[in-house]
Amino acid sequence: MMNKPFSISFLLIVCCFMFSSCNQKEAETTQVVNKTNDTTKGKLTELPPPPVSEEVPTQVELQKQIKEMEKELFASEVLDVTKAKKMIRLYDTYHKNYPKDWECPDYLFKAGEISENMNQYNRAAQFYKMCCYEYNDNFKYRSLCLFRLANVYDTKLNDYIHAKEVYTQVKEQYPKTQLAKDADAAIRMMGKSDADIVREFERKNGANK
Repeated sequence: MMNKPFSISFLLIVCCFMFSSCNQKEAETTQVVNKTNDTTKGKLTELPPPPVSEEVPTQVELQKQIKEMEKELFASEVLDVTKAKKMIRLYDTYHKNYPKDWECPDYLFKAGEISENMNQYNRAAQFYKMCCYEYNDNFKYRSLCLFRLANVYDTKLNDYIHAKEVYTQVKEQYPKTQLAKDADAAIRMMGKSDADIVREFERKNGANK
């Protein structure tokens, strides 16, 4: 009979101890979670550094770079693709940043020629179009640029609709030039095979004899 109260008291002490231990562990766990959350929040709120903006050279500096690259590129008889890409990038950068400068159409025309020589015909057409339609008669070689654009559509991209449209512009806008005659001949031969062109040539020669 004397042991029963002792046993109950002992159980109560053990329970209190366990409850206290649980509370302590829970408090420690909460502190760890809070620290983790604080760390995570710190990582989430930490902004990345701003992107480094590429500074555009001044007009004079860009012209200097273009002249130097032109000397390197045009000095070789064989096209250096790496230098050609850099050359096109310089022309394009100049046009985008100084579009009102009188040298822009010349740069665009050269960019079109280089792109065409690299077999990048869609890109060449884009440069020719910008040269022709953004600057109109402010470019002294506009008629040649129009013809080159039409020729790219015709012989490289097989886009005969746009080719005929641009050839017709050459005929109408520059009627007394050799390019107008070449454009008219190109329209007649458009879409024909090499064999058809040879037969047409022979037929004309035979008629002239």
